[in-house]
Amino acid sequence: MGSRIFLSFVCSITLVSAVFSQNNELVLDAAVKPHAGVDSVYKAFSESYRTLNVDMVSGLYSQNAAYLVPDAEIMIGRDKIRDSFGSFFDSVKKDGRTMTIGFRIVQRRIDKEMGYDVGIYTLRSFKDGKETGMGQGKFVVVAVKDKVGKWTFHVDGYSDLKPVKTN
Repeated sequence: MGSRIFLSFVCSITLVSAVFSQNNELVLDAAVKPHAGVDSVYKAFSESYRTLNVDMVSGLYSQNAAYLVPDAEIMIGRDKIRDSFGSFFDSVKKDGRTMTIGFRIVQRRIDKEMGYDVGIYTLRSFKDGKETGMGQGKFVVVAVKDKVGKWTFHVDGYSDLKPVKTN
């Protein structure tokens, strides 16, 4: 019995690793079930970072969403969230850089109209086709489904993880 559990665990880890190596935009840990509506928000979020599209990213938040940025006041509303991303994306463009962001979901619970995810994001920066930086952080989001069935982030909070020390 124990060897079957271990084999199942190894297969799950291998599957997660295989998915991550093929597409690092969204990785679900073994115990996390996919959800087409919420997963599509992450896909669009990653696309908005690749294209530095502030309208796309701000459109992924509900009209009165709460954005909890470290060391800042809570921002309420899509317009304030758009301004925050706009400043950030403008600075990336001004420096001639591009970015990618990927997500690993470690915990999820979703009901009919609301859910939450807890996870780790990985943000990479590039200039002239070469990676110039990488950072990670932890996050929690609350997603809601609107009246027409579209899922958006209603609460988004994050903080950086300490860099891994290398010898």
